[in-house]
Amino acid sequence: MARFILEDVPLFQELNKKEVAFISQFLIEKKYSQFEKIFTKNTTRDKIIIITEGQVVLRSNFNNREIIALFKEGNFLGELTFLQKHSKHRYHLEASSMIVKTLELSIYNWHSIIKRQPPLANKIYQNIGLALDDRLYHANNKLAALFATGKIIGSYQKLDEIAKEILKILLQIIPSNKALLATFSSDTQKMYVHQAVGYNKIKHHTSYDVSKDNLLKNLLTQPKTTIVTKENFKIEYALLPYISDSLIITPIKVQDKIIGFIMLADKMNRRHFSTNNKILLEAIANQTAPAIQQINLKKLASAEAEIKEKYIDPFAQY
Repeated sequence: MARFILEDVPLFQELNKKEVAFISQFLIEKKYSQFEKIFTKNTTRDKIIIITEGQVVLRSNFNNREIIALFKEGNFLGELTFLQKHSKHRYHLEASSMIVKTLELSIYNWHSIIKRQPPLANKIYQNIGLALDDRLYHANNKLAALFATGKIIGSYQKLDEIAKEILKILLQIIPSNKALLATFSSDTQKMYVHQAVGYNKIKHHTSYDVSKDNLLKNLLTQPKTTIVTKENFKIEYALLPYISDSLIITPIKVQDKIIGFIMLADKMNRRHFSTNNKILLEAIANQTAPAIQQINLKKLASAEAEIKEKYIDPFAQY
């Protein structure tokens, strides 16, 4: 096993070379194939897993493809194994890459470390505490965003107001220079911008022809979140009014039918948008979709009633 991997893992930060060498004796190398179950919900926690290659995802249900969280190389999980005796896993863990390689520290080996090197064990306990604080912060951000989105949807009746408040929440959690929320009509193939922040070429209450946009057209055929960076930038994107150095677009869907888009661009910390950013946007898009659909149906019913009143009812007596 490569020692440098251990030194990069937050679980082992502040450990000296001798301590890293000692801990490596207790780590077991494992390898998993894509979609293979690493642990399952309601089973007893019995090890910490350190990812050395690939990605894994937490799911609430293996039949439901919704992602709770994603972990990649250098991340670790299962730390409650060492903090809560006989505790159970709350989610399923599954390999999402073609190959996933891990180093695993069992509860049995952990007790051996505690007996032989108590100061080392204390350092690791401290690192677990720091990791839990960080995860709680991110979890609270997601929960706060979803709670606030639910309150907004319940409090506002107009899409412009809903869009404005949702973008305000998103920009607090994922600080970015640009953002927009738009609805989409499959009949007209146009996107209507309800709220735009930071864009010079896109304004509120404007329509945009998606049929002339190669990036959004691809999303219509493959409705999934897309992250655009300099690494995967295409020449035909250059003239798009919303294009930026870093961009994430999440379709708002009812089943597989797109009814809108959420976009964020140019994070203020200048990093690329992450998979966890993607998970948050998709959760908010899923929460927003029924509200958009309901408002659209009300508009359609109102328009039909107006047509009936003006053009049909006056002739009903004849």
